[in-house]
Amino acid sequence: MPAFTFKTKVTLIFPVVITIVMAGILFLMHSMLQTYIKKSISSHQYQIVSLLADDIDQSISSNQNALVIIAGRVTAETVKEPKQALKYLQSQSEHLDYFDNGLYLFDHAGRIIADTALGLARSGQDYSFREYLKQTNASGKPFISDPYESAQSHHHPSIMFTVPIFNNDGSLLATLGGSIDLIHSSLVERLSKVKLTRGGYVYLYSKDRMLISHPDKERIMKRDVPLGANKLFDKAIEGFEGTEETVTSRGLRTLSSFRHLKTKNWIIAANYPIVEAYAPLYKLRNAFLITLPLLSLALFWFMRRHLNRLTDPIINLTRHVEELGHKSGKDRMFPSQGADEVAVLGRKFNDLVLENDRQRETLLADLERREEIDSHLQRQNEYLQALHETTVGLISRLDVADLLQAIVIRAGKLIGTEHCFVYMKNLAGTEMEMVFQSGVYDRLTHHPIKPGEGVAGRVWNSGMPLHVEDYNLWEGRLPIPDRDILHAMAGVPLKSADEVVGVLGLSFVDLDMVFSDDQMNILSRFGELASLALENARLSEESRRELAERKKAEERLRKLSVAVEQSPASIIITDTSGRIEYVNPHFTTLTGYTEEEIVGKNPSILKTGDTSHEEYRLLWETILSVGEWRGEFHNRKKNGELYWEQALIAPIRDENGVTTHFICIKEDITDRKQLENQLRHSQKMEAIGQLAGGIAHDFNNILTAIIGYSSIIQLKLPSESPLKRNADQIVASAERGATLTQGLLAFSRKQATNLYVVDLNEILSRLQQLLYRLISEDINLELYLAPEPLPVMADSVQIEQILMNLVTNARDALPKGGTISITAETILVDNDFIISEGFGRSGYYALMTVTDNGEGMDEDVVKHIFEPFYTTREVGKGTGLGLSIVYGIIKKHNGYITCQSTAGIGTSIKVYLPLLSENLVPETIKAENKAAFNRESDVILVAEDDESTRSLTRKILEEFGYVVLEAQDGKEALEMFRNNRNSINLVMLDVVMPNLNGREVFDEIRLLDPSAKVLFCSGYSEDVVVRQSGFKNGLDYLVKPFSPKELLMKIREVLDNGK
Repeated sequence: MPAFTFKTKVTLIFPVVITIVMAGILFLMHSMLQTYIKKSISSHQYQIVSLLADDIDQSISSNQNALVIIAGRVTAETVKEPKQALKYLQSQSEHLDYFDNGLYLFDHAGRIIADTALGLARSGQDYSFREYLKQTNASGKPFISDPYESAQSHHHPSIMFTVPIFNNDGSLLATLGGSIDLIHSSLVERLSKVKLTRGGYVYLYSKDRMLISHPDKERIMKRDVPLGANKLFDKAIEGFEGTEETVTSRGLRTLSSFRHLKTKNWIIAANYPIVEAYAPLYKLRNAFLITLPLLSLALFWFMRRHLNRLTDPIINLTRHVEELGHKSGKDRMFPSQGADEVAVLGRKFNDLVLENDRQRETLLADLERREEIDSHLQRQNEYLQALHETTVGLISRLDVADLLQAIVIRAGKLIGTEHCFVYMKNLAGTEMEMVFQSGVYDRLTHHPIKPGEGVAGRVWNSGMPLHVEDYNLWEGRLPIPDRDILHAMAGVPLKSADEVVGVLGLSFVDLDMVFSDDQMNILSRFGELASLALENARLSEESRRELAERKKAEERLRKLSVAVEQSPASIIITDTSGRIEYVNPHFTTLTGYTEEEIVGKNPSILKTGDTSHEEYRLLWETILSVGEWRGEFHNRKKNGELYWEQALIAPIRDENGVTTHFICIKEDITDRKQLENQLRHSQKMEAIGQLAGGIAHDFNNILTAIIGYSSIIQLKLPSESPLKRNADQIVASAERGATLTQGLLAFSRKQATNLYVVDLNEILSRLQQLLYRLISEDINLELYLAPEPLPVMADSVQIEQILMNLVTNARDALPKGGTISITAETILVDNDFIISEGFGRSGYYALMTVTDNGEGMDEDVVKHIFEPFYTTREVGKGTGLGLSIVYGIIKKHNGYITCQSTAGIGTSIKVYLPLLSENLVPETIKAENKAAFNRESDVILVAEDDESTRSLTRKILEEFGYVVLEAQDGKEALEMFRNNRNSINLVMLDVVMPNLNGREVFDEIRLLDPSAKVLFCSGYSEDVVVRQSGFKNGLDYLVKPFSPKELLMKIREVLDNGK
């Protein structure tokens, strides 16, 4: 490479180097300015997009919550009545501004009930194909749809908010929808009004690439951004948020910002054309690109033209410059003479050195001042940024305690200290109390303060911010030693309207830290914003409390409504004149009247006339005097069926105590009435049974004497005596009396019963021929036996007595002939049977039914059919004991008997006997022991209070050789046994005697002689005596009336068995 001269170097290299250096400086400045512009625009644009996203999120949440509230008031009645539904939707005027495309109510199948857009014009149309209905019905939760084309005439893009409505059982009742027109709605209309620059714009799209809002209306509802056409667009769909450069699908280079919505899978974006963003920079670059070549050419020409004349002076100047670093003072000045350019350059160089010194000093001062300004601006930006973040953070907090904590923390971060506190005024408004503190205040002692005390008290008094540079030297400090650690302090008021409700305070503990004016300004603005946030939180808390109370009231009302609707009692509400305004479903179910039939009518529509006018007059007097009336009604249903109700009628009063309506709560007590009637009947039968049993007991003593003496006469009279027949007639009549007595005992269930396992089919078969003899030839007897055995635990003799009694009654009801049918079968008595019939215990029963097609009976006769001495026959043709005895026998067998009869049609009597679980073989009746009796000389003590029975017994026993001792009561019998116990072989005791009864005498005798033989006598059966008197089974017992033969055989049996 050839060596260049200085001239050449200066001519070529110097202009080139200058050009390159200037170009480098230009490029560096361009890059730095471009980066700064990009960051500034990106930050500003992303903040705008974020604010818009937060605003849209808040609007969507607010609209969704409003729709939930509207849906919560929709009832089942509203869903059933389209007109009522439309009226309800139209009444939501305060929400129609939000849902400008209409409110819609769909039934559970997706059909429109009503909408505010077209009223009832589309009622019944099926919109179940809409995605928002599918999603809502599937999830059971509120849903926000993607944009769709509205079915209304304008066909604008719209979105639908939906909320499900459920029945009480949790099933879907309906769906409430609120539609927003995206063309006119404030939800997205504000996006079209945002102008970033002349070519910049904001748009909204979903993650499925559909444009929801765009300045170009033709692109809305389209997916015209293919995958890969805008990489940053695709990146945002995958989750990116922020600002970067990109190329749009239309080929435009932009700075694009993206932010995701929180409430919906939508993305809000802003495009800032690069051309507009860097336009000033591009103009400056172009000017430099034009100027730089021209300047280089001019420099080259100038250097080339004047180089020869300037070379030496320049070289001298160069050398002077080279040595300039080693010079100082005046030696740095270049000696120049003449007026040529080099001389001028030398002088200018000297001036430059002087100017350089001056500018250096100025530059250093400017740099210091610029650094101070930059630092101040940076602090201001930091304050403003922190203030913005604090404002957003505080306004979003609605809990007062949480908000106060956030105020303290954010205020400390804003000013740069951790030592903060908040005082709040107490409920009385007389003092302020520390509610939250941080930093050094956590270790200090705190007391309530009054106005004017300390920094907080001064701020409370003045309502203005206050700061002190040295708290320890301040005359208003609190006289508390632990506060000596504090240095600078500041306080700002927290206000509600114009009233100070609290004080926010901050402190520095470092001695070199004080509160600047800028910090106090920032703190004052922060205090105002914190006051607004407190007021907002307080109002929000009151709103939530009111909303909660309203929800509680609505829930109570709903529960009351459900309770009334589902009440098992009939509920009627009338006006003050008695006109029905409301009935619950149970009333319509019970009476058969629909709500449409009964509303507007008077409750007298149910009257039967059984309730007296006096009772109705008393009813009205009671309720009109603001009292409660309770009573019973015998009413008639729509189908004519009668039923009983127990009613409570009371007035309904308004807040002024004026009666506006009456409420009637009624309970169906028909079943209870039937049970009460059955109970009264059972009690009456029991009482009559007790009477019958007492009569039979006394009558048995009489019959014992008659049968005994007549039997003796029979034995004494020769067979050819004409008095023999008379004696026989006396015995026969007495035996018929005994049969009647046994009937009375059977009715009173005090007759002896021998229970065995018997087959009801076998008894009916065995008795069939005898039944034929009871009826006349013009009566047809039909017998239907069960296909399987019917084993029951019963006394076969008494069952035969029942059957013969029932067939006899059926025969008497067929004076002109007819048919009697007897049926035996198995029947299951379950809960349904017990509820419908009003009697029985669960299990299987043998059912015997005796039916005739005779004269029948009316309802009043059937009610008394089982009462004793009640008969429909003529006088002298019936005792009235037949069916009452049958009733007593059935009850003794733990069975049931019913009678159904219709006059002119016939009668059917059903007998239910408990069926045994296994088919058992009936036991055979043991043969009677026919032990002979011989004349003896044994001593027998007879204790009997009835004189005739006692005399008869003595006479019979003495006739057959026994020695008889008599006692007329228990006390005498015991005394006689004590005196003769060694000679007495048998004691015969009546169970019921005065002074001491048979059981008491027996116990005393056994104490005297445990081996004594005792025979008991009574008109009651042995099992009754054992049950009522406490005797043990197996005692020797003789039932009255008895014949001489039965007496002698029983005495011989006791004596011979060694008992």
